[in-house]
Amino acid sequence: MKIHDITRQLSPETFVWPGDPAVTYSQRVQDGYTVTGICMGSHSGTHIDAPLHVIPGGAGIEAVPLEAAVGPVLLRDVPPGPVPAGVFEGTSLLRVIIHSGWSADEPECYGYLQEEDARTLVEAGIIAIGTDAPSIEAPEGDGAVHRILLAAGVVIIELLDPGDLPGGEYMMVALPISCKGLDGSPARVILIEDMVS
Repeated sequence: MKIHDITRQLSPETFVWPGDPAVTYSQRVQDGYTVTGICMGSHSGTHIDAPLHVIPGGAGIEAVPLEAAVGPVLLRDVPPGPVPAGVFEGTSLLRVIIHSGWSADEPECYGYLQEEDARTLVEAGIIAIGTDAPSIEAPEGDGAVHRILLAAGVVIIELLDPGDLPGGEYMMVALPISCKGLDGSPARVILIEDMVS
């Protein structure tokens, strides 16, 4: 068994979506103890979106079904731009990750789903979709892809960092912080080799 941590580390240098709060630390050392205050947005670094992110009155991150975020996953390399048709054909897995080599140097150059793709995945019974990009939809998207997926109960995991991992099947564990009533949460996400049967 080999574990791959595909979480982007949080720090004051972490990329954030334009307009989102930057990650900041404030440290206090007193009586031999160090305590650090952390200020960040709910979608900082690797994170999971809750329905409340785009659906008024939707469920918060504490209600995201963990069963959807833990289990066999297909990691698939895709080019920047719209995800090519049929990229997920031939798999029976209910969790997928698209990896387009996103970089903070070119934050709007990444692979993304269009509305038709989102509907197709929902109809296929997909329960979780991940991406190495800051959004599952196009940079100019209006939230429609998010709404289609989240309204259907699909877990969205963004800003993953698969690095040089080859495409294929893995076991995924993606756990958000349980914060009541939040629209999203940073998450620690790992892929495990040799556990998919």
